[in-house]
Amino acid sequence: MRVLSAVEARVLAVLVEKAATVPDTYPLSLNSLVAGCNQKTARQPVMELSEAEVLVALDELKRLHLVVEVSGSRVVRFEHNMGRVLGLPSQSVALLAVLMLRGPQTAAELRLNAERLHRFVDISSVEGFLDELAGKEPARVVKLARSPGEREARWVQLLTGLSTGSGRAEEGGEGPSTGSGRAERDSGQAEPGTVRTESGAAGLRFVLPEGARRVHEMVMPLRWGDMDAMGHVNNTLYFRYMEVCRLDWIFSVGVDPKLSTAGPVIINAFCNFLRQLEFPGDIRVTMSVANPGRSSFDTFHTIERVDEPGVVYAEGGARSVWTDYAAKRSAPMPDWFRARLTE
Repeated sequence: MRVLSAVEARVLAVLVEKAATVPDTYPLSLNSLVAGCNQKTARQPVMELSEAEVLVALDELKRLHLVVEVSGSRVVRFEHNMGRVLGLPSQSVALLAVLMLRGPQTAAELRLNAERLHRFVDISSVEGFLDELAGKEPARVVKLARSPGEREARWVQLLTGLSTGSGRAEEGGEGPSTGSGRAERDSGQAEPGTVRTESGAAGLRFVLPEGARRVHEMVMPLRWGDMDAMGHVNNTLYFRYMEVCRLDWIFSVGVDPKLSTAGPVIINAFCNFLRQLEFPGDIRVTMSVANPGRSSFDTFHTIERVDEPGVVYAEGGARSVWTDYAAKRSAPMPDWFRARLTE
């Protein structure tokens, strides 16, 4: 199974949570699901998702068989199929859902926060299920090294890749990744449709998925106004450089520049900041495409200085979904655009 986006994980975890906490209204309608995703309590991070974003995530989760659409009523409803697809008992499903909803937690915190989903007898029983999840192939959770000042180590789920914001995996575990990156064992291979990451001297690096095609590159000037107070390019600008390259390619292949009726919308993006760009100079941004689905595709970028060819300063990417703007939901990619992704 490929790595899940943050929105997909939130949708799936909310369905697991509500199946246990509000059984009378489960399976959930779209309105109830959006409200659960945007809940202000018991959520880390707090999200503000639109119906369109949740529908895109539902389409992808249904394609992975993790969510089932229930018919037979005037309102379409959705239920999760997580335990069956992943081959996990209800206790493990509860722990993964809480980790997806609240972020990294200790075993004691998990026992407390998972009580409405499953009542664990003691902390050791929680740790037993966590150890079982960590020992699976691929691993579903990993234990982070204990941070200074903390008495207990925290656990993090790997369904969305290892993105903790802080902390590191225990010795022998996996390093952190960001966005749609996915931690893989050094000796393992990435599953089709995923991005493999690996640790190196320069930090975490992603490895392009098999079949990725380099389709575009651009040269852009570094501007004085791009600098932060330390004289380095502001981190947010790296995303802009990648987006300018992405849009330049999208418009070059025939997408309406006004994006008036339909077009690709980014639902998840990431960037690994490897070196600090400084004014003056020019950068070269390259772009590859991969993993075309019914409505989604992935783009990957590298950023180099023109005067230092081969030295990567940043690398990142995004998942985009072809969207019908009037309907505010995903739509199948047109055949002509799919051809430009695969030709």
